[in-house]
Amino acid sequence: MGEPKVIKARGLPWSATADEVVAFFSECNVSGGVKGVTFGQNREGRPSGEAFVEMESDDDLHMALKKDKCHMGKRYIEVFESKVSEMEYAMNSSQGSSRGFSGDVFGDDAVVRLRGLPFDAGKMQIADFFEGLEIEQNGILLVTDYNGRSSGESFVQFTNTGDGKKALQKHKDLIGSRYIEVFSSSMDEARRAQQQMSFGPQMRGGPGPMRGGPAMRPGPYDRMGAYGGGVGRGRSNFSDDYYGYGAGPA
Repeated sequence: MGEPKVIKARGLPWSATADEVVAFFSECNVSGGVKGVTFGQNREGRPSGEAFVEMESDDDLHMALKKDKCHMGKRYIEVFESKVSEMEYAMNSSQGSSRGFSGDVFGDDAVVRLRGLPFDAGKMQIADFFEGLEIEQNGILLVTDYNGRSSGESFVQFTNTGDGKKALQKHKDLIGSRYIEVFSSSMDEARRAQQQMSFGPQMRGGPGPMRGGPAMRPGPYDRMGAYGGGVGRGRSNFSDDYYGYGAGPA
């Protein structure tokens, strides 16, 4: 069959999803659909604005190259021919890849980041998505924008690194009709996201939209142990910082 045909797209919006990349190359046949899209990440585990896309044939590759300097939203995208070796090197050099591989860089705090969530997804849907894995008490953080609207991202902390690594295997599984991307992350990255929410403008009900803060009733998941039927380790979690706004809306 020969080596897979790979192109690299650069300049992508950081919020771009695999579905949006496939739609950008709609005139081409992407090998495996969304599973043929691999996002690059920087050393902090954040999107680098690059993606590698596997094409089914030489004709598809040449058609994809014609998308060079075309726009995705307001951004123009650069498209280059690439190789599997370049894609693998980029993935091994980052904190992880959109295929969910993390190798030995998975942190002891057992945190993963989800991207591509339905905007109406709540903690229960995320817990169901990771059914069989034990999530830390108050271990789900739903990320919102400055207006309190869902960003489609979430951080999830598990009670052990074993379950955290198993969570990466859920990469590109479905919630409803949406493919969910799962990345290795850290408490530091989650807290940075939490801080941006907590102190952004136009927030209602205090520094952030989360339940469990001062003068607010704790959410139903704040009163129970870890998801998955176990009890959390009692360590630092998303509700321990920023006045306890870590639980997220149910």
